[in-house]
Amino acid sequence: MSPRSHESNELMRSEALARISAAAFEVFLGFGYHGATMKMIAQASGQSYGLVYHYFRSKEAVYRHLVDQALDASISTISAGLKGEGTAWERIEKLSATMEREALTGQARQYFLFMLQALHQGRSLPGLLEHIAERSAQHYAVFIPILARAQAEGRAIQGDPATLAAAYFTFVQGLSLMAEGGRAPELPPGLIANVLRNPRYLEHPL
Repeated sequence: MSPRSHESNELMRSEALARISAAAFEVFLGFGYHGATMKMIAQASGQSYGLVYHYFRSKEAVYRHLVDQALDASISTISAGLKGEGTAWERIEKLSATMEREALTGQARQYFLFMLQALHQGRSLPGLLEHIAERSAQHYAVFIPILARAQAEGRAIQGDPATLAAAYFTFVQGLSLMAEGGRAPELPPGLIANVLRNPRYLEHPL
């Protein structure tokens, strides 16, 4: 039998890593960092105990990998939502619509919940909260300049852009907690964007 090609090996590695990561994500969401075990992750993934340790040297290594995966997904969503034509405010509205459509349901909502868990339980993992803060700064590096431009346009509420950005993302995270069984709450049109909208332009007053 001929040896497997490099491409075949890489595909197998990628598929195994994806299965382990997906299983670990569900285990951590269900049992928390302290309640989860590598044995539970191996059983949930359908992979051998030894193979899980081949990819991750410890439970902490799996958890840190998933934290970065969640942060990557969040940053990607924000960057994609702010791209394209239009004024700064129109791009904020586009991102807000994306949040309403995607960030409150399915995998995106699970990422929000996982990160809230990590912020609480990660205190026991050396350097994790600092790492999250450093990576999260990328959200603001993308968002704050757009918000500042929307303020200059007169469409966004005035105030410190960093503080307003924090309020915006905290609001979205809060909405994700309201969703039961993966079902997003019914939102009035433009509710997320209204967090930052100049009151003069409110079409649906809160």
